[in-house]
Amino acid sequence: MKKGIIFLISIFLMKGLVWAAPLKVITTTEDLAAISKTVGGDMVTVESLTRGAQDPHFLEARPSHMLKASRADLFIQVGLDLEVGWVPSLLMGARNQKIHLGSSGFLDASQTISPLDVMTVPVDRSKGDVHPFGNPHYC
Repeated sequence: MKKGIIFLISIFLMKGLVWAAPLKVITTTEDLAAISKTVGGDMVTVESLTRGAQDPHFLEARPSHMLKASRADLFIQVGLDLEVGWVPSLLMGARNQKIHLGSSGFLDASQTISPLDVMTVPVDRSKGDVHPFGNPHYC
């Protein structure tokens, strides 16, 4: 995961030679924000949408979050459906094409890891807090 974040931020920073302002990074969790800040240093401003005491499964996409995302150059999420309940509405409400799924400003950090505890039998949310794509608590 760390390699993927380092790679993507490095690409943005190389392109950023023409940018006067630091790269604006929004993350879904504080640990991703800390990694991003360490990698980017003074060339990035980083903000996490969740705080340590908040459960990233159940955050509500508030207008203040959408405003922050609307100004972001890079959006980083944990992935593996950890934020499935609120990130889609956040990104839609932000109206920022740079950070939409599939764009160069959208990073799903789970795409750079080998997930653990991937379910091999059919599951659904009626069974509680299950993660069919693997354990998203890898950070």
